[in-house]
Amino acid sequence: MLKKIRYNDYKNLWNRLVRNLIYDAKEVLLYCGVKIPHRKQNGSFVDYSEIIRRTTKGTDYGAIYDPGTSRIHFEPAYIQSVVDQAYRFDFPIVDRAFGPGGVAAFIHKQGEEDYELKDPQLNHILKQAMLARDNEMPFSFVCARQLSQYEVEQFGVTSNIFSGPKFFNISTDSGVQEAEEQIQSGQYIITNHTIFSSPLTLSFKENIDVFVQCVQRRIPVMLVTQPFSGQNGPMTPYGIALLAFAEFLAGMAIAFGINPETKVVNGALPTMCTPGKNPVLKLGSVVHNFVNYLVAYTSRLLDIASIQSGCTIDGRIHKDDLLGTDYQTVRAMILWDDMFEGWHMVRHCYGFLNDLAFFSFEKAEDDILALRHIQSLDENGITAVLANNVRLNRDIQRAEMFYQDPTLLFHREKDRLLEVIIETIDTYNGDFGSHSHTLQNIPQEWF
Repeated sequence: MLKKIRYNDYKNLWNRLVRNLIYDAKEVLLYCGVKIPHRKQNGSFVDYSEIIRRTTKGTDYGAIYDPGTSRIHFEPAYIQSVVDQAYRFDFPIVDRAFGPGGVAAFIHKQGEEDYELKDPQLNHILKQAMLARDNEMPFSFVCARQLSQYEVEQFGVTSNIFSGPKFFNISTDSGVQEAEEQIQSGQYIITNHTIFSSPLTLSFKENIDVFVQCVQRRIPVMLVTQPFSGQNGPMTPYGIALLAFAEFLAGMAIAFGINPETKVVNGALPTMCTPGKNPVLKLGSVVHNFVNYLVAYTSRLLDIASIQSGCTIDGRIHKDDLLGTDYQTVRAMILWDDMFEGWHMVRHCYGFLNDLAFFSFEKAEDDILALRHIQSLDENGITAVLANNVRLNRDIQRAEMFYQDPTLLFHREKDRLLEVIIETIDTYNGDFGSHSHTLQNIPQEWF
């Protein structure tokens, strides 16, 4: 496969798609905006007035709160001004960086016929840091941790082992304080935050408060937005990418209003899954990797640090299918390393099972060996791998069709998606499964 020639040939199609995605995301933030929820806590409505004030003050009507609809609307020119001030030249992680992700709730240990699950302990966090260090990962995550445990301890355990940039999930004032102290000691720390409940609704006040503290103190933040197709996001690949990217831009604008000097990383994770009351995630599908790549490529063109999701699998059992590990993981690694161009970081590339719910050290080691093998291959080597696996060869050829012409997968629908998003929020309380658009766009197969 002539990767460089192919990229030059099809780059313009991707650039046009990205231009549309950016334009449409601005339109979503202008006409739909971010909804301020009416939540009660201890019998009283939660007060979001401070985050509204910080987001809108001094923007010269770039961000406006409408009390009638309880929404913050953003002017496209204001969003563009925020984006224009983003840069990556001082970011310590280079392009095309594969690494871990988080955060799984259980440690997975496989037996001969079944598996067992354990709650992650401090020794597991230590082992994760050693795995990242010993395999020279460009960044680290605490891949498995119960979110109610070891929030402060995870910093010291990881920093004593791994010296590179580190991503941490935090949810308390103590976590914020520890992150600041780690940065003052010379560590490069990025804290992970979810400030939206899709679609485009501010999350719990506690999450917002921790995010505000980090941004105020210039602690780098990763904004995670995770809409699910057919659930709290549009069913189509373009639609789910649009919503995820619009939510990130809104979060970036909120952070800018608090402290424009704080580094913001795009951690958007548009997630493909089936519609209905019992959704099945499709994180191992080719389409899921393409959707995340679209967001990654868009961020790269805007010079925004970004880290999307790829290379994980749907199943609960680790298998030796290809190159010593699972088929879906190898297929995705070839997509990201050999086909996709113009991306920054990808997370979840080793160790995860059951749609990120489990983390397996056995799988992690096998995945990393497969990744290093793929990265060492030239074009002839990749061709040999494909020639020896009919299924993989077929899948990569079909993926090549999407890469050559992304409009085969990503249908813009122009103003229709904006209407669907607004109608779903206003009429169906954010449940896209109740909108006819979802039923009209259920894929016939999951590739």
